[in-house]
Amino acid sequence: MTRPTRHVLSRSRAVVVVLAALSLAAACTSNSPKKTNDSTGSKSGSCPYTFAVITHGDNGTFWSVVYKGAKDAAKDYGCKVNSPYGSQQQGQANPDDNAENAQIQSAINNKVDGIAVSDHDPNLMNPTLKKATAAGIPVVLLNAGCDDTDIAASGAITCVGQPEQLAGQKSGERFKSEGKTNVLCVVHQSGQNLLDRCNGLAQGLGAGNTCSHASAPSSGTHCTELILSTPNAASNPQQAVGQVTAYLQSHTGVNAVLTLNNAIADSLISAHPANVKIATFDLSSQMETALKASPPTLDFAIDQQQYLQGYLPISFLYLYKKHEGNSVGGGTTVASGPLVVDSTNIAKVSGAIAAGDD
Repeated sequence: MTRPTRHVLSRSRAVVVVLAALSLAAACTSNSPKKTNDSTGSKSGSCPYTFAVITHGDNGTFWSVVYKGAKDAAKDYGCKVNSPYGSQQQGQANPDDNAENAQIQSAINNKVDGIAVSDHDPNLMNPTLKKATAAGIPVVLLNAGCDDTDIAASGAITCVGQPEQLAGQKSGERFKSEGKTNVLCVVHQSGQNLLDRCNGLAQGLGAGNTCSHASAPSSGTHCTELILSTPNAASNPQQAVGQVTAYLQSHTGVNAVLTLNNAIADSLISAHPANVKIATFDLSSQMETALKASPPTLDFAIDQQQYLQGYLPISFLYLYKKHEGNSVGGGTTVASGPLVVDSTNIAKVSGAIAAGDD
């Protein structure tokens, strides 16, 4: 069952929130006495707060950018951020939600000043997050849990992330505009947010409200999910892509593929499947190269601007602690995307990729 449709901030309001936070960071940095950096990169003594960053992610190309955003925010404000914790360790097929939940409890026990956390398993984590808010520790969700119901159940101020169903819809609308309406959605690991992406894809295509598990038809408008059975598919994309190419060979009516992980997309591009458009979620240097190729080997990428998913939660926690409980979001999501990136606008975001900010 999919979650309720998210209510997100308007683009203009989200931009105002982001610019206000960044302006405050710049003012705080420029007007404060210069301090010596400690081991975390923060300016010792200029901010009394310690924030915990806890996620279900790893240290790969996506999550390393999230963590960089959090560390940069802490440095800009002069605060301290604990070394980010990610529950999906190398070699694991999926995140360890019990380990992440234990880390949340550990942060509560250590009496941190705020928690930035991905609410990957709301049923498990929301009661623990409620303990944090009951103890006076503010919580901002990031990446996962960006749903009004989950935000309320966790007691969080807001969630910074990509509205997944909307991102899927943007993908479907783009494919539809190109006449590619029989689309395969490749799911590399379990997770409600990934299913929301595929269901949004179906809606954008005009193929109903959900993406089907059945075999793709030979023609017509359709969205089909392929859930990869390869363990740790994102870390072993070459093996995983074998399943995708085999599916395409036996379902020749499919004319486009949407991968939900750019490592899978990179391997699929290398496999050169015939007569299909390839698009993906998230950017990387490989995706940048594919978009800049002549002709491009990647149709488009959905950029959720994950640097903001690390930076803004620290900003919001700082504002809440420093300025008498000032908060943003109103119990809804502060959207960090989606931005559709293709060959026409990749040059605009290349600088951010080179800097490790995208």
